[in-house]
Amino acid sequence: MQFRHALLAAAVLITVGCHKDEVRVFEAPKDAPSAASPATASVPPAGEAIPAGQPKVPWTIPAGWEERANASGMRLASYGVSTPDGRKVDISVVALGEQAGTELDNVNRWRTQLKLEPVGVDGLVALRSPVKIGGTPGQLYDLVSDAPLPDEKFRTRILAAMLPAGGMTVFFKVMGADTLVTEQKPNVLLWLASVQAGGEREGEPANATSAPVPAPASAPTPASVAAGAGGLPEWQVPAGWKAAGPRPMRLASFVVPGEGASTGDVSISSLASGGGGLLANVNRWRGQAGLAPTDDATLAKEAQALDLAGGVHGTLVDLAGSKTRILGAVVPVGDKAWFFKLTGDTDLVGRERENFVNFVKSVKF
Repeated sequence: MQFRHALLAAAVLITVGCHKDEVRVFEAPKDAPSAASPATASVPPAGEAIPAGQPKVPWTIPAGWEERANASGMRLASYGVSTPDGRKVDISVVALGEQAGTELDNVNRWRTQLKLEPVGVDGLVALRSPVKIGGTPGQLYDLVSDAPLPDEKFRTRILAAMLPAGGMTVFFKVMGADTLVTEQKPNVLLWLASVQAGGEREGEPANATSAPVPAPASAPTPASVAAGAGGLPEWQVPAGWKAAGPRPMRLASFVVPGEGASTGDVSISSLASGGGGLLANVNRWRGQAGLAPTDDATLAKEAQALDLAGGVHGTLVDLAGSKTRILGAVVPVGDKAWFFKLTGDTDLVGRERENFVNFVKSVKF
């Protein structure tokens, strides 16, 4: 579907230019918005003019929503609503590949942001409600904090919806003062309904698809980027690790040979604004390993501190499930968090633990 390819193209460019917040691309859908649907172009960073003829986003922006410059290179679009009494709402659209995690991962990440306890799979049922994102059925999550968060005057509410788009997941998220988010909920539902997410078009077969969108010719792939090049930090790759091809939302990947056909997967990625916090990401990895979520107190006991060059510090976790084991390192640097992850079977990851730890310690930002 055209919308899916547009998001994929945007995400590829964001991945390549993750350290360059100016990279944002939208592709216009085949059916242009009508005059009654004033979708507008994405906002460039502060101080930059909107280029003439820039494509429009594939949804209708409700009245009263203000376009905001994207502080994070991960966002496809940002909007805001504010009132004279100090209430504010932040609205974002983000597309993620394999980093998207499961439905439970994301709900618990949002709950963590609201200082709420994580829930299990059974708890999802009471939190979700059906919603239409364009013509596609989806789920909407409505979560509210028990009390005002630190430095906030009001309780915080999150409305969030997820839309699978090919190999990616698009997140529509509204977060801010409880009462203002509640007031904006009708607008949020109209916004989601306006998304041009593809589907049958007049004169077009239901199974028709657009041609795949290739990565820009100038974009280096992780397999061809040497350590320290293309904005990546420097590192020392252990013997036997092989650079892998490009993957959505990764800065680099390596394949670790195991016994027989067994292989391990190493991924390196970076997210702005802490990427949701240490606990949320560890719980996402725990879910991938088939483990239940943990809490801050338990994580503090089980995690290991890592010291990198230049006074940079990180955190290492070792998550062993029944079939999958994950070694993950989270390294905050400035306003970003870097994620290093080795995934494989228990024996392989155990054998490669020392190599992985030394690899992370070798990173120079």
